[in-house]
Amino acid sequence: MPETGTLIKSSPGPRRQGFYLPARRRAKTYGARQYSFWAKRYYYRAPALLALAVIVPLSAFAQDLTPPTPSPAPGINQSARGTNQPASTPAPEPKPATAPQPTPAPQAVSSAIDQLTQSNRDLLDLLKKQQGVLEDMQYDRRLQSRQIENLEVRLTEALQQNADLQAKVAKLETQLTAPPPSAPAATPSPTTAPTAVLPAPPPSPPASYLPPAPPEGPPGAPSWHRIYTLSGNDNETSDPIHIDGVSWRVVWHNQDKEGAVYKNTSALFINAFAKGDTIPQKVCSKLGSGGDSSDLTGPGDFVLKIEASGGKWELAVEDLH
Repeated sequence: MPETGTLIKSSPGPRRQGFYLPARRRAKTYGARQYSFWAKRYYYRAPALLALAVIVPLSAFAQDLTPPTPSPAPGINQSARGTNQPASTPAPEPKPATAPQPTPAPQAVSSAIDQLTQSNRDLLDLLKKQQGVLEDMQYDRRLQSRQIENLEVRLTEALQQNADLQAKVAKLETQLTAPPPSAPAATPSPTTAPTAVLPAPPPSPPASYLPPAPPEGPPGAPSWHRIYTLSGNDNETSDPIHIDGVSWRVVWHNQDKEGAVYKNTSALFINAFAKGDTIPQKVCSKLGSGGDSSDLTGPGDFVLKIEASGGKWELAVEDLH
């Protein structure tokens, strides 16, 4: 009987000992069949399992080395899942290739060095010029300071001389005002009567040294009209004077103090200023006693500025219309 199975049945019925193989033989037969089954199974699959055992660790190691790729869009994943196709990963963006920098040519380097050298020379020349200008300015300042010092010395000397002159004038005034020494009384002779000789009184100064006002001309003809007068012995500014004619004049006079010591010690300076103008029109510049008239042009409003010292002055304004 062939040993192809473990159980041999002849007909249904109760079990009998002769109808089953022995236990030892049955075990050997079952084991041989199991061995042949697994051997055949693993014989054909062993290379695939070996390749799988090698590929899986390598793929895990490669995934650790590669950077994480961005997850695909939800729409693309859903379409890939629906069609059972692998989702396409976006291709990495190409990096821009850096062009190699060209090495400068020797001629360009030499020209750049020459330009730099020339610019340094120009800058040095400019600094030398500026230094020369600064030295000139310092020299001018030193010269100005020396001139100022000389002027201060001269001013100090002039003030000292002026103080000396004032002291002399005060001394002379005291000598003039002091009473003369009393002469001894002459005893009258019995025969002749005494005759007293009286000094002549000094002439009294006039009320005004200005000439009289000019007479008015015929009707309709232009003539001089005296419209303003002023007098004093110190600095003064006149009131605004309105001139109607195209020509007007200032008649002025300066007088020293009485006494020989005051001769030519007075001064008078008069300037005329138009309204809203700062440029003066010279009227007179007089040292000592004397007078005259100065013609000016009109019409308009004018102001006279008088600067005087050491005497008495007076003026009159006459308009021609």
